[in-house]
Amino acid sequence: MKRLMWIAVNLLTGLFVTINSVAGYAISGIGEGSSPNIMILGLAAAWMIGFALQLKKQLRAIGLISTFIPVAFILYVYIKVSMM
Repeated sequence: MKRLMWIAVNLLTGLFVTINSVAGYAISGIGEGSSPNIMILGLAAAWMIGFALQLKKQLRAIGLISTFIPVAFILYVYIKVSMM
């Protein structure tokens, strides 16, 4: 059960970060004279690094924290925008 929960959390957070990163990259160049911002894809890269760290027993806690940093950032942006 514990392993199934670990897989589910990683799957859901991975999909959330990847979809939001790709969508953010796609819409970041919509403005007049602007180009897409590749730095947005760094959120997906940070999630992948955290996931890779979770695969080693000694680094699992650090990996779990670093996979939730992009998730927390995206949720923070959504909450901040919804309050405007």
